[in-house]
Amino acid sequence: MPILRWLARRRAYNQLVEQEATTLAEQKGGAGYYTARQIARLASERGDIRTAKLWWKVSRRIATITGIEPGRSKIGRADAER
Repeated sequence: MPILRWLARRRAYNQLVEQEATTLAEQKGGAGYYTARQIARLASERGDIRTAKLWWKVSRRIATITGIEPGRSKIGRADAER
């Protein structure tokens, strides 16, 4: 059943995102958000879109966990304002 396989893969993927985000948030707190963004950026630069998407999702989840506003720098200004 293709739908069941797809659901299983999606569930496993979401669990991976949650696990990575939780681990980084526990180890680095809010700085884990910036670490995940950096990993995503590096993956994107080398053309690894799947890995980049994974780490962008991880960074968004860390933002939710830690209360960081995505798109804002560490000092509260928008990233584009630096």
